[in-house]
Amino acid sequence: MKHKIKHYMAALLLTSMVWSGHAQEKNEMDLSGEWAFQTDVMDFRRGSLDVRYCHRLQESIVLPGITDDYKIGYKSPYRHLDRLTRVYEYMGPAWYQREIEIPAAWKGKRIFLYFERTHWLSSVYVGKEEVSKIDYISIPHNHELTQWLHPGKKELITFCIDNRYQYDTHKWDHAHSEFTQINWNGVLGEIKLVAVDPVYVDDMQVYPDIKNKSIKVKMTVRNCTEHTASGKISFHVSGKDYRLQKEVPVTVTDSITYIEEEMFLSKDIHLWNEFHPNLYTLDCKLTSSVEGQSYAHEKSTTFGMREVEAGEDHIILNGEPIHLRGTVENAVFPKTGYAPVDDASWERVLRILKEYGMNHMRFHSWCPPAAAFRMADKLGVYLEVEMPMWGKDAQPDEKRWNFFRRELRGILKEYGNHPSFILYCNGNEITGDFSFIEELTATARQLDNRRLYSGSTARTRVKSDQFYITHQTTKGHMAIYEGRPYTNWDKNKELGVGLPIISHESGQRCIYPNFEEIKNFTGPVQARNFEIFRELLDKNHMLDQAHDFFRASGALTAIEYKDVIEAQLRTYLKGGFQLLSLNDFTGQGYAPVGILDPFWNTKGLITPEKWREFCAPTVALLRFDKRALYNDEVFEGKAEIYNYGPTLLKNAKINWSITDSNGKTLKSGKLKTQTVGKNGVFPLGSFSYALNNITEPQKLTVHLSVAHVKNSWDIWVYPRHSNLMQSTSEVLYTTVFDEKAKQHLADGKKVVLCPKPSKVKGRKSVFHNHFWNPIMFKWPPMTIGCLIHDDQPIFEHFITSYHTDWQWWDILENAKVIEMKDAPAALRPFIQVIDHYDNNEKLGIGFEAKVKKGSLLVLAVDTQKNINERPATQQLLESIDRYVKSDKFAPQITVDESYIESFLKK
Repeated sequence: MKHKIKHYMAALLLTSMVWSGHAQEKNEMDLSGEWAFQTDVMDFRRGSLDVRYCHRLQESIVLPGITDDYKIGYKSPYRHLDRLTRVYEYMGPAWYQREIEIPAAWKGKRIFLYFERTHWLSSVYVGKEEVSKIDYISIPHNHELTQWLHPGKKELITFCIDNRYQYDTHKWDHAHSEFTQINWNGVLGEIKLVAVDPVYVDDMQVYPDIKNKSIKVKMTVRNCTEHTASGKISFHVSGKDYRLQKEVPVTVTDSITYIEEEMFLSKDIHLWNEFHPNLYTLDCKLTSSVEGQSYAHEKSTTFGMREVEAGEDHIILNGEPIHLRGTVENAVFPKTGYAPVDDASWERVLRILKEYGMNHMRFHSWCPPAAAFRMADKLGVYLEVEMPMWGKDAQPDEKRWNFFRRELRGILKEYGNHPSFILYCNGNEITGDFSFIEELTATARQLDNRRLYSGSTARTRVKSDQFYITHQTTKGHMAIYEGRPYTNWDKNKELGVGLPIISHESGQRCIYPNFEEIKNFTGPVQARNFEIFRELLDKNHMLDQAHDFFRASGALTAIEYKDVIEAQLRTYLKGGFQLLSLNDFTGQGYAPVGILDPFWNTKGLITPEKWREFCAPTVALLRFDKRALYNDEVFEGKAEIYNYGPTLLKNAKINWSITDSNGKTLKSGKLKTQTVGKNGVFPLGSFSYALNNITEPQKLTVHLSVAHVKNSWDIWVYPRHSNLMQSTSEVLYTTVFDEKAKQHLADGKKVVLCPKPSKVKGRKSVFHNHFWNPIMFKWPPMTIGCLIHDDQPIFEHFITSYHTDWQWWDILENAKVIEMKDAPAALRPFIQVIDHYDNNEKLGIGFEAKVKKGSLLVLAVDTQKNINERPATQQLLESIDRYVKSDKFAPQITVDESYIESFLKK
């Protein structure tokens, strides 16, 4: 029988008294430490026909911990290519046992065995009897053992952790996949016995009302006495410079009683958001009496005064639009093999997130432990949480569906009070019966209105969606995976669909692996795939270039991230974006797409300070049409400001300037001083700069500062060249390797061969690095940027660094990649394309070699198509021309004519 009691009373007492809500230590028994242990791969112990043979366990293990820490399981001799290699694999039942003396003082109390986090099924035995089993993935396991434990006596408690898949779920969800955190066996976090009086608070949820400066406390009280309990509930709200106490009478007549209590706080109460993560603690003490016996129970929770709504385009927090700048957390924790359960680890991760100007984290197909919520509450980070649900998991299967139904309710109950928990989604890229997805989403909305809900990322929308994470809307493709050679673009026309849209898994451009990271994998997993990649590179005689490949590809990815994020910010109708991801993803092919490594350490590619110039609450933006221009053109920029900071920018001074590569200011100016609004993207005005004073090729930097923020963009300026590729008696320019070219070389002269890309057998040339990773997505050309040998004299009149930048766009998009595995090992192309790390062959777009007595330079770039509109290509050809007509052009590596013919089509 269930009964609901409602109290709507004003606060009875304001006081500065500190009221303690701490747990009584005598009612908790810490069970961390040594446990007897036994593996059971065949699952014989649980299914024994004769319980007399359920012997005491003879091995030992220390909890909290996982079997991997103790080298338990199959020692893997393999080197997995598509993921890290788990050194000791164990999947199956494992048994843990301890004899425990139950305190005599616990007589008459309810006794629970609590595991903070485990995988997947936990079964508890008292003596030889199985008395409880729980199969949550996302929340603690709390086994009630009251009727089987005898206070004052020793009890043999045995539990089994079975980390096998209990249901036919997708094998890639990040909650228990070998591709992310490993599918560990063990118990993490708190392990304890807890005793409570038989009248106790089972659940306490806090619902803020910011308009009325109040909270509604919804409680579930359990009465296990079978008699009426009378008493009171004492509430105490505390925060910085704030105290409130209130008492209400309560009568509990049934086994489960629902109580709602409204508490008016004060006009001085502070709201919670990313800039002001104000937190309050609600302590509750239930005291009751049943037939002369007194009982007491205390419960405490932290909450924030915040409300979330779905706007037409943005998520509304506390009445104001917010914009999510987020990353996807994929449960990548190679140091431990599992998601940490301690505050310090999560505080580190989330502080790094905010250091890089971000305010949001999506948990891809998993739910983090309580520590992540606590630290997000503390630091002001918006979380989106998911169940361990992916792919086919919505296909009909009643057992699996019931698991998800339980999991959903468990997540909302366990973590619902955390103000950081603003978004919930069932899972990732789900397929199957979406009536079930609608059921889950509608149920969640009905259960708890403190956050917004969505059915699935990047798949079918359902009626109850309040936001949508996707790369596609009904108006078109709106994902942003790469930049462009100009900034005057956005994705607004694909948006405006009536609910907040968050960009799904943005970025995802590969960086060549850093083999120096191998030594950092000292935990339960090792980067043996890196060893394979390194050996392939060595086999192909380029191991000495490994670090250069990493630096060059990483520099390009950092450049792309700037453009991707700025495009997201310019798209003012978008509710936010989620990168995949700020740190590397170690599974599903191994995707080194992060500017941080898997351990959340910097790769040295870009500083947080530089990153925050384009990813922060307030960012200066500039729209312009070209990054490479002729010196008879005019650069024009349209200034904007993205401001989702805490305040308006009052009387903001707006300055712009253009500097050369030495930092000398060539031109500067001011736009109109103005007050800039917040929670949007605002135009600031335009400026221009005539480039006719630039007589030599130069890289210029355009700077924009708005109030306290600044940003900058590089552009390249070139003179026009009208007499390119002119042959002389000593230098022959040709597009074909014919008898004339061969004779020229035989005579000891020079040849510049620029074959049309369509006549080269190699791969397509692109500016961008490969998407996600080349093992999972094998679409061509599977290259990872270029290493430019910028110290060679061929580039004396072409400004470049060791990596490609936007001036290389039209060159690379009009080129062909030559496969050079048959070239001499010592021959290195001056434009060296980086092959994917699962192949590691030598690739190039331009190289030079000695052929017979002559000197040959090959450039597989289209030198004719729209050449008057390609200033960077013109300048590269000009630099080549000066080089080949000088004494510096003297190749040392010899190749045969047959090699040149091998990559040319007839």
